[in-house]
Amino acid sequence: MKNRYPRYSLGLLSGLLVILNGPVITGAVPEASETGPKTQAKIEPSGAAMIWGGIEIKVGNEIITTLDIEEPLRQLRKHFASELRGTELEKKMRQTREQHIKRLVESKLLLLEAYLQEVEIRDTMVEEQAEKEIESLRAQFSSSREFEKQLSREHLTRNELRKQREQIVRENLLRQRLIQMKLQEFKTGTDIADKELKQYYTRNPDEFQRLSRANLSQIYVAHPDLKRNSAAYKQQDEQARAKIKRAWGEIKQGRDFGAVARSYSEHQATAKKGGELGWIEEGDTGLPEFDRVVFKQLQVNDVSEVIDTARGYFIVRLEDRQAGGVVPFEEIRGRIRQKLMAESAEQRYQNWIKTLKQKFKVTYAKKIGK
Repeated sequence: MKNRYPRYSLGLLSGLLVILNGPVITGAVPEASETGPKTQAKIEPSGAAMIWGGIEIKVGNEIITTLDIEEPLRQLRKHFASELRGTELEKKMRQTREQHIKRLVESKLLLLEAYLQEVEIRDTMVEEQAEKEIESLRAQFSSSREFEKQLSREHLTRNELRKQREQIVRENLLRQRLIQMKLQEFKTGTDIADKELKQYYTRNPDEFQRLSRANLSQIYVAHPDLKRNSAAYKQQDEQARAKIKRAWGEIKQGRDFGAVARSYSEHQATAKKGGELGWIEEGDTGLPEFDRVVFKQLQVNDVSEVIDTARGYFIVRLEDRQAGGVVPFEEIRGRIRQKLMAESAEQRYQNWIKTLKQKFKVTYAKKIGK
């Protein structure tokens, strides 16, 4: 079997992402997710006995069960435990739990509001998306027979699985459509005056710092992919050094830099363009010898001598350079406007969620975070 997630059930596979992706506005329409309809409670968890069907949270007439909360977290704990231990693992799980519960509640609120607003989704859209998701699940198994065995283990028929997926897809699409409508509403009539943009620019200069930048063309010959202390390495590296020196010699004799790059450079993407690398910031390459020549020694239109670095040999031509410092306001104005409008939309979204909590009444069986 080539099931990519052998410990997860078919139902749970598509539900775990609610912890990592949820209905929050960040300037684009998010994908709402949900652990799925109540039929997924057929999954049998392992470990200590718990009241898996117990109601933990009520959101209007919708419920969130212990299973909805705990099973995805149990699976994620296994994943996090491969990298984290002790207090770090527990801190990560607390944060993940809070995020998960928040998004489960928001998900229910959005669904209730979508029903109240009579948001409509075409049946064909639901059916097509559900079929794609079922096929994606099936593709994780080595054969249709293995897929059918897994369905049987979970006491599901294909028809029941399709009905589950269609319900989940419909609910997700309802949430997304509702958020689209609200996002448009949040944007309508919202703008940021130039005065506010300039105030933000003045108060947050650290956000608009730019490193020195250079527009370069390059010729590159790599070091051998061998152990540095081997005889074979030394022999092949001498050949690489001779190659870059030939390239440099042709440039000194007056041959066009671009033509030499096409003939000698081993960086195929830039070699095809005559060595054109484009703009880079100081420190981007992680090669101090390279930066020292480009940002401290060359003048615009200069061609360097051979630069020996840990990665290989370079010859560069400096096409243009811009000094570092604060980016001018006029250059950054649009980005500041987008940032402030996104923050405004996020705040309006959160205020709207608060009104939904009051409208539909969120109650907790015990204090598990709000």
